[in-house]
Amino acid sequence: METFYANTDIRCGTSISIEDQNEISHAYSSLRIRPGEEVCLINGTGSAFICSVVECSRKSFVLMPSREKNGDTEYNDINIFVAVSMLNKISKMKLLTEKLTELGIRQLIPFVSKRTSFPKMNTKSLHPSMVSALKQCGGVRDVAISELLTFGDVLSMNGFDRKYFADINGESVPEESGRGNILLVIGPEGGFDGNEIDEMKERRMIPLKLNKRTLKAETAAIVAASKFLY
Repeated sequence: METFYANTDIRCGTSISIEDQNEISHAYSSLRIRPGEEVCLINGTGSAFICSVVECSRKSFVLMPSREKNGDTEYNDINIFVAVSMLNKISKMKLLTEKLTELGIRQLIPFVSKRTSFPKMNTKSLHPSMVSALKQCGGVRDVAISELLTFGDVLSMNGFDRKYFADINGESVPEESGRGNILLVIGPEGGFDGNEIDEMKERRMIPLKLNKRTLKAETAAIVAASKFLY
């Protein structure tokens, strides 16, 4: 069953007109969906609905939600927040957003550290990549994407049960790591500098070993999240 996304409240018995022209074109031109067919509709708030297609044309796509879809694709006992130093290409950030969405993290936090080679970006441009991945993987809850932060901002973030940063000389993932709010901090391609590592340790952040080999930043972010989401 095809899945569509609408940035609006969804209620059974109340028709919804999809406003995103990309979604309309995908339904009409690519999938050739016809009235009477059933599709899945999500809005990123945690639920999915089975809908009957009322209208599908070049300019209009109207759905009637009939029932909530059963299924459990979200992690409710653990929330993973991934802070990653900006990658050197927007295309890499978009791909990373897709992969972390598929894994089921709660928030992506791009930031700038001393060795970040690409320190500027409008992080709102990552939202379409998140939505596309959410529809593909069967997820129902948006991954929040923060504005671009500084390294100091990340250090000052509160509300976590545990905080880790990727370090090849760090510790393995502890067995009791499977619950709560967890922050994972991934450095730039050149790694954190010595002062940044000292600052994180002073904040009682735990160095986390991901692999025997040195990983690219985008690989490290995916590996780190997957160690907690399984």
